[in-house]
Amino acid sequence: MRGQKTLLVLVLAAATALPQASSAQLSPRGLVGAVTLPLREMLGRFGHFPHRRHAAQESPAAPAAAQFGDAGPPGWPSAYADVLGFTFWPARYVGPLRAHGFDVIAAAMTEPPRGPELARNATTGAATQSDSNAGSTDDCGPAADLKVEWPVSQIEDTTNKLNDAQRAALDKLRTALAQSIKNIHAGCRDLRALPPVERLKAGVQQLWAVRDAGIYIRAPLKAFYDSLSDAQKARFTWKQPDRVRADDKAANGEMARQYQACAAPSEQASERLLTQIEQQVRPTEQQAEAMRSLRKTAGDMAKLMTAPCAQAIPTDPLARLDTASDQLSSMSYAATSMEIALAGFSAQLDPEQKAKFDSLGR
Repeated sequence: MRGQKTLLVLVLAAATALPQASSAQLSPRGLVGAVTLPLREMLGRFGHFPHRRHAAQESPAAPAAAQFGDAGPPGWPSAYADVLGFTFWPARYVGPLRAHGFDVIAAAMTEPPRGPELARNATTGAATQSDSNAGSTDDCGPAADLKVEWPVSQIEDTTNKLNDAQRAALDKLRTALAQSIKNIHAGCRDLRALPPVERLKAGVQQLWAVRDAGIYIRAPLKAFYDSLSDAQKARFTWKQPDRVRADDKAANGEMARQYQACAAPSEQASERLLTQIEQQVRPTEQQAEAMRSLRKTAGDMAKLMTAPCAQAIPTDPLARLDTASDQLSSMSYAATSMEIALAGFSAQLDPEQKAKFDSLGR
């Protein structure tokens, strides 16, 4: 029931952000036309790719890849690092976070598996392990004594001169961050022998794992943030740009280009995946309807995953963490929808076509 409510909220949020998207064409031009108004109302001038900065929005040093390991699904191994970066420093990380959408679904199916991956319950997001598929944390990245130097050291630099109580709260956040990464890596297994639909299912499970990791740190993050003075909080506050006038054609045109740049990867990844499937299996005339159904699902899901491109950046870190969690939930829903559609399409294939389909990404 909780999952159904979450899904309903996500769909309603997407509908609110894209009020005309249901009647828009799936082309970039149609999508841009549908979202120009909410972009103007919510984002203001250059809302997603701000040119002006202040202390709270300066770009910190990038996280060391070796510290987090693969903390995300195929095609987006930096997912958790991007979520954390967006939470604290949106100016730098809004692009990496929101640029990901359908490309993650396509990568799960078409990119060669990296080896040990996460195995979790795709329905609830709860961690599961077994002796046959569980691996060690070292297989996926960070060792058991993970210290989480990033982002904690940058948080400390940003807040400047923490008192004893604040430092204690930050230490608790550090511990929670380290544990959250271990949780992501808790169920490593080798996916290389799995067919593409099963690899996609594992990708859904990884998205849930990253989302759960964000939920895991929310309480200690809130405790730390609440301990800060108003001046220290201001260093993490995102200042919304001024609203753009309806008749400011230059600014509206720039926002439309920015939206298209954000949305294009999802649309292009959807088309590439469908083209690759068609070339691989060569659907017959009798299978044309199944292919059209798959194409419609892919187009709808790619469109759904452009919704974050039209959303304003939340003001405070907790709200930004919640927004990132919602994006991951939406991606999980889209990937699950594609998993169902692909299973239905695969069931229509003859043995030779099925073998070719299962060879995707190998």
